[in-house]
Amino acid sequence: MPHRSHSTQEKPKNEPHPWLEEKVYTYLRQRTVDLVRSSVDALCKDKQRVSLSTIVAKSKELDAAGKGISESAILDNQEARAYYEQYRSWRGSSRKRVKPLVVTAPAQLSTVKPDRDEQRVRQRYRRMNKEALIERLIAVERTLAEQRERWLSQQDEALTWRLRAEAAETRVRKK
Repeated sequence: MPHRSHSTQEKPKNEPHPWLEEKVYTYLRQRTVDLVRSSVDALCKDKQRVSLSTIVAKSKELDAAGKGISESAILDNQEARAYYEQYRSWRGSSRKRVKPLVVTAPAQLSTVKPDRDEQRVRQRYRRMNKEALIERLIAVERTLAEQRERWLSQQDEALTWRLRAEAAETRVRKK
């Protein structure tokens, strides 16, 4: 029976070691919450704007080590994020923004000149909304597919005529 060492056994991914949870992660999470609370309280006391960036700056001032906390630490920590959101200065609109209904006419494909100014074309496309760009792309793909079918049909017809011509030449030479 083969012997497996502990180091080669598969460990479940994304599962922290219990000792790390106890000694490291819990401390760091609590440190983040404490710094967010003290930073937000100090900002409110000074009647300053409460935002992620102001909390990060204030936490560096208040932290004894001078390290402070990052925006992602605030957002990833549920308790710290809840406290921040409770006191933040910015308030989003209560209703969702509704996209305006864009009725686009079928994309008119004009002839494209080989020496056109592509920089201006890019600028024109950037001004178009997403729906208009999608419609234009679909129209271009449809046109490309139609042209390919036409080209294949013409090539097929040309080959047929070429084979007929060669057959006719062969008959003429035999006479």
